[in-house]
Amino acid sequence: MLVKWLLTGVFLLGFLFNFQGCQAMTPEEAYIESIAPFAKQVKQHGLFPSVAIAQSCRETGFGKHLDAVDIYGESVRKYNNVLGKKWRSGHYYEKWTNEGHGASRHMIIGKFQAYKSLADCFEDYARNINTNPAYRNKDTSNIHSFIYSIAPRYATDNPHAYSNGVLRIIEKYNLTRYD
Repeated sequence: MLVKWLLTGVFLLGFLFNFQGCQAMTPEEAYIESIAPFAKQVKQHGLFPSVAIAQSCRETGFGKHLDAVDIYGESVRKYNNVLGKKWRSGHYYEKWTNEGHGASRHMIIGKFQAYKSLADCFEDYARNINTNPAYRNKDTSNIHSFIYSIAPRYATDNPHAYSNGVLRIIEKYNLTRYD
């Protein structure tokens, strides 16, 4: 009898507060939720958090590629590079990576930027997009124009396919809610 009353109470509370029930997050949604607070800081630099989040999802396979190891067998997760940023200066790590596109894709040992924190990773992303001459023609009028304008320099695979993949992630997971 007590169980029946408890279940009735839970149902009524859910109904009164429009509760949808406890829905478990998918691994993809959990990854998005884990990086979103850090990605939001790019908005202060005039960029779109939705694009940064989707790029991170694409670059890391929604965090799955962070379980990879560097050439010394250490987990790459500890380097906090969730945006696939190649090494430019400071600390770096090396790992096997696919480069090129189409039939010309091949494995190389690449150097990637290492960060102390996820916040540092997203801060560097925003600073790079806003100060690197390679992105001087970026178009921040909307997310579509933005990703298509930076992809030719950012992506190491086909820029059009990269942009479309990023936009599909934004749409599927409603990432514009972070913009």
